[in-house]
Amino acid sequence: MSFVKNAAAGAVLGGSLLFTAGLGMAQAQPVDAPDGLVNLTVGDLTLLESVSADTAATAASALCGAEATDISALATQVDGEGAPQTVCSGLPGGDLVVAQNVSSQTPLPAAPFPAEDAAPAEEAPAAESGSAEEGAGDGADAPAVPGAEESEG
Repeated sequence: MSFVKNAAAGAVLGGSLLFTAGLGMAQAQPVDAPDGLVNLTVGDLTLLESVSADTAATAASALCGAEATDISALATQVDGEGAPQTVCSGLPGGDLVVAQNVSSQTPLPAAPFPAEDAAPAEEAPAAESGSAEEGAGDGADAPAVPGAEESEG
């Protein structure tokens, strides 16, 4: 009787340890820390991708005529918070925007598969005569279809 009690107690304790360890592992996801990299876009066109905040600030100041230190502070804020910020508007292509680099965004969908008829299928070479596999090309390896047996009548 004591063996059954010990086994039951061991199962309960072991299960509770596995359960609490699983909860601890679920909370162990890495935090998306700022990586110091941002993107600089005008409208739908990406000018600079995954560059430092200082590089983005220098390019943005050349395009907008603003102080590079102000834009650098804005780029650092965007990298930390993740929300895109408009640096200046009125450019020919649209607004100049500093955004978080693509590490926190969802990946683009994959390209579709090519059409099946694009590459012709190669036929298997015929078996050489005199080998043990004669008749292999006659459909001997085809799966049997129920009710399709030959009947002699």
